[in-house]
Amino acid sequence: MASTAESINPMDGLWSLLAYMLRKLRQQHRQSQAEVGRLVAADHKTVSNWEAGRNHPPVEALRVLDLEWKTGGLLEALRHYAKTMQAPAQFLAFVEYEVLADVIRMNGVAFVPGPLQTPEYAHEAFALAGEPNIEDQVRQRMERQAILNRADPPYVSILLSEVALTVIPPAILPGQLVRLAEVADLPNVSLRLVPAAVGLQVGLIGDFYLFTTSAREVGFVETPARGRLVTEVEDLRRLNVAFDRTSGRALTPEATRARLQEMIEAHQ
Repeated sequence: MASTAESINPMDGLWSLLAYMLRKLRQQHRQSQAEVGRLVAADHKTVSNWEAGRNHPPVEALRVLDLEWKTGGLLEALRHYAKTMQAPAQFLAFVEYEVLADVIRMNGVAFVPGPLQTPEYAHEAFALAGEPNIEDQVRQRMERQAILNRADPPYVSILLSEVALTVIPPAILPGQLVRLAEVADLPNVSLRLVPAAVGLQVGLIGDFYLFTTSAREVGFVETPARGRLVTEVEDLRRLNVAFDRTSGRALTPEATRARLQEMIEAHQ
C-alpha cells in the first residue's frame, strides 16, 4: 500500500520525522498544501509527496519554510542529519520541543541559555566544547532565537545565576549584558537573576530546560555530551521542584532589569 501522510510514523527514522514535521507545522500554521507550494515554488502534489515521505524536499525549500514558520532551522537540520545519518537524536528532540512548546522554563547556572546568547558568546561556547563547523552552529543558534519574537511566542520563564555572568570573557561581556536586558523587556519573557550571594541552592544542580506543550511536559538536562532528554515522571518532578525552589531565591523581573542596567553602565 502506498504511503500517506497519515500513515507516517515519526519513529521510523529521520526522513519519516521530517515528513511528519512538515505536515504538523503546516497544519499548526493553518496553511494548505497549495499555500505551502506557492511559498517554495512547487505544486500541492509535490508538497503532498514530501509529507507522505515519497520524495524528499530540497534544502532550499526547507530554508524558506524554516523562516516562514520560525522553526529556528529545525527542518534544515532534520534533512541534514537524515542525509548524513549523524543525527544527535537528543538534540533534535530538544529543538522540536523548543519550537512546539507553549511554555518554556530555563535554569541557567554555568552558561547563559542559547536563546539569550549573542553570536560572540555562542562562538566562545562552541569553541570551548570543541564543536566542528562553529560558524554553522552559531548561525543555527541565532535562528532558533526567533521563537522569542514570533507571532505566537511561548511564555518563557528564565532563572539565570549571576555565577554564569562572572565567567564571561570581558571582551564580550558588555554585549551579552545588553542582549539579556533586551530579552528581559520582552512581554512574553520573565527573566530573573539569582544573586551569587545566595550561595549553594538546589538550582545549582545544573543547567536544564522544561518544555510544556499541549500534549505533555518534557525536560532537557545539559551535559558535556550534548544533553539528556527527561521524560520520566519522577525526574520531571525533581526538575520542577528545583526550578520552584530556585525561583523563590531569585530577584524579581523588575529588580533583574535594574541590576542588568547597573552592570551595563559599569562596563561602558
